[in-house]
Amino acid sequence: MTNGLIIRTLVFLAWMVCGPMAWAQSCPPVPAAQMSFQTNMVSPVYRNDQNRAVVTRLAGHGGNPNLRQHGLTRSETDFQLAITLAIADLGNNRLCVALKEVKGTWRLSLLEVDVVSELAPGTCPHGVVRAHENQHVALTKQVFTRHMAPMRTRFAEVVRGIKPQLIRGSAAQASRQFQSHILTEMKIALAAYNRDVAAANAVIDTPESYRAETAKCPVWK
Repeated sequence: MTNGLIIRTLVFLAWMVCGPMAWAQSCPPVPAAQMSFQTNMVSPVYRNDQNRAVVTRLAGHGGNPNLRQHGLTRSETDFQLAITLAIADLGNNRLCVALKEVKGTWRLSLLEVDVVSELAPGTCPHGVVRAHENQHVALTKQVFTRHMAPMRTRFAEVVRGIKPQLIRGSAAQASRQFQSHILTEMKIALAAYNRDVAAANAVIDTPESYRAETAKCPVWK
């Protein structure tokens, strides 16, 4: 079982109009940022076209000549962040910058199951390996589902905690600061998911469980 993470960001800028003296010293009260957080999961993809050497390398065990890899489940999550900033140019190289809209999307974007091509469909070993990998699929989906609400809650907390800022610099600089803060905080929650999904799947990847699975078939290739 392997899992990974992809992070993507988009930034949009919306220039606000202000009077020549209205915001001279500080940013005015602004509406709270509109925010949304969406989650979804892909369906698992099953493969039987890659041989043992390839699957072993995908599992990160290519340097172990004694390991006979029979199957592998790979998962990947994708966190996407899109923010719209409201920006007012106050003159004298000063900008009032506020979050206008923030959209977060967290997807279980890859769920791929390999049974090595040496184990043909319809054989006992193929069925045992696929059943074992399906346990990984179920565990991964369960952990992802369990983390949806905490991720949504943390996202809202982070966004609400960002206040309008009066800065000296460029809009691009301001956008990088907002992105960096949100992503830094969300990576902590994402790391918690990664730990939990690894721990859940490790329970069925033990020498004892492998021996029990192997004993279900009289012959293995």
